[in-house]
Amino acid sequence: MGYPDEPQPDRSETYEVTRSEEQLNVTFDRVPYRRVRLVKYVTTQEVTRTFQIRREELRVEAQDVQGADPVEPWAARLTAEEPLELTLSEEQLVVEARVVPRERVRVWVEDVPMGDQTVSAALRKEQVEVVGPTEAGQTDVMADGMERPAY
Repeated sequence: MGYPDEPQPDRSETYEVTRSEEQLNVTFDRVPYRRVRLVKYVTTQEVTRTFQIRREELRVEAQDVQGADPVEPWAARLTAEEPLELTLSEEQLVVEARVVPRERVRVWVEDVPMGDQTVSAALRKEQVEVVGPTEAGQTDVMADGMERPAY
């Protein structure tokens, strides 16, 4: 800082200094942390069930015939030479295992928040100051406008 009656230096030349500082830049990398496989397997379970089975049996009932009762057509054809032959049947269990679809399982990958993570770093910051001989009581002026007391 000069006095008003002192000659002022020619101010047609200007000088510049670039001041830089570090900034925190955080990026995310995807790194594998676990490998999983989707596997289908078969288990065996013993199953016991009870079923009612049936068979046909011939029942015989004899009735006295009154003269006017109609006779069944098949009964009229029975003769000693041609007996009526019937085939009786019974149920038998047929067991087989069939594969039937029961459910559909879908699998997908989704991003799940794991919580906040704090990052700290010591960042460097350049400062610019004018250093030179000073008179007692004068102060140096830093580039950011802050005054620094003279040494």
